[in-house]
Amino acid sequence: MDSFSTFLRRFARVALVLVVCFSAPGMAQQSSVSPRERAAIERISADSLRGHLSFIASDALEGRKTPSRGLDIAAEYIAAQFRRAGLEPAGDDGYFQTAKWSLSGRDMKSFELKLANGAGVLPVAAEQTSFGFQISGVQLWALDGEPALAGAGLLKAAFKDGASLDSFTREQLAGKVLLTEFPPLPRGDRDRLFQQLRAQNDFMAKAHALGVPLVIAFDREGTRGRGAGSVRLVDPESKGRQSPLGDQPTAPLLVVHGAQGAQFFDALPVGATPATATFRAPARIETPVRLRNVAGILRGSDPALRDTYVLVSAHYDHIGVRENCAEGDCINNGANDDGSGTVSVVEIASALSALNPRPKRSILFVTFFGEELGLVGSRFYGRNPLVPLAKTVAQVNMEQVGRTDDSEGPQVGRAALTGFDYSTLGALFERAGAASGVVVYKHPTKSDAFFGRSDNQALADVGVPAHTFGVAFEFPDYHAVGDHWEKIDYANMERVVRTVALGTLLIAEDPQAPKWNESNPKTAKYVEAWRKLHARD
Repeated sequence: MDSFSTFLRRFARVALVLVVCFSAPGMAQQSSVSPRERAAIERISADSLRGHLSFIASDALEGRKTPSRGLDIAAEYIAAQFRRAGLEPAGDDGYFQTAKWSLSGRDMKSFELKLANGAGVLPVAAEQTSFGFQISGVQLWALDGEPALAGAGLLKAAFKDGASLDSFTREQLAGKVLLTEFPPLPRGDRDRLFQQLRAQNDFMAKAHALGVPLVIAFDREGTRGRGAGSVRLVDPESKGRQSPLGDQPTAPLLVVHGAQGAQFFDALPVGATPATATFRAPARIETPVRLRNVAGILRGSDPALRDTYVLVSAHYDHIGVRENCAEGDCINNGANDDGSGTVSVVEIASALSALNPRPKRSILFVTFFGEELGLVGSRFYGRNPLVPLAKTVAQVNMEQVGRTDDSEGPQVGRAALTGFDYSTLGALFERAGAASGVVVYKHPTKSDAFFGRSDNQALADVGVPAHTFGVAFEFPDYHAVGDHWEKIDYANMERVVRTVALGTLLIAEDPQAPKWNESNPKTAKYVEAWRKLHARD
């Protein structure tokens, strides 16, 4: 691999060519990198990234689940690194932006679900079930209170779309438990995901209107659920927040996982059945919990630009310890997802803080909690920004920047930007990468499909040009215990993170802010949000 000094000399030589080849409308260009900038960016090293990540993704942090002791330790470590870099504390509690939420669970000792037909009774354990569905911090089809059903009649309905119950009347369904099966939710395609969720929501709303007290859906692929009594995170602000699927009332959903439940379902005829259900769920118990985004500011040097901000971010949570794991490797360490992005934020903050004078714009560094629970930490930030959103010119988010063993083949010297041509940032990072040998590109399908799957989405929704930088969209140990820090390609990661740092510096030094690409029809809602944010027609 070429040294970074060689890369920067090459950048200076070819900059004029890059301006012609990759120029973005309205984006001023830099034709060279000064010695002070070169020295600062060269501080980002493979050894330093390895050192940080070997702790963040160690067994001691137990997978950094939101919330957990391991996540709290990671937050303290990140804050210590921000303190070491001399960043200004940006939170409401030093470097911490605190969310005072709660954990809601049920004492499942009294949980009961029995499904009976002519062949006998099927008792269903709590750990074979899940309640509702959570998206973007909003609970869908939730079960409230302490419902109890004794010998309730069952009716089986085939789900095709939201109109699947149109042939039924209230007399047929009122008071009966409705049995159905939903298809697996599509992954990697936000539009298809929401299309199916809207259809399911229409189905659940129709069930409520017909007097159904409970819908039971059967998942034949899964072996275990989240547990009907499993603890879930409750955002108090979400209680007044509208579901992304609409505000119509819906029936509650209970999912039964596993082959036995599927066999029971398959044996019943469509329509009214002689089978019955006995069901009892205890009340929920809520316990206060503290969650923290970690934030620090590198204050800008230009009097006219220092009150504007570039946001550099990643999520520092992961999915924790495998449930019911008694032997072997039980910890999902989350080295690539997203320990790699987390330590990249730390390294870029450390590197750019060495600049004297500092960049013209201020740079806000944030690591978010709760991405794995539906981007809840970044959405909390979007509702409670630490700096004015109208003064935030861009967000550069990093996700999975360490592994190169993508499912489509090795990604050495390559990095993708989600929503690549949604804004002028795609061309900017393409220029930064071109001189370094890091090809910053648009994946033909995944760059757009993954735009809404990371922590850039919350700020994009309010109008800030925001993208996620990544190397491997899909890698062998995704959400598995094998995602270890030893599997990271640190030499490649060094180059990628230096490219992100350089792109961040270009944004911070440019008096012209990045803009959404209005000619791309996929950006219409983001352009409209930007106009609203800046009070423009």
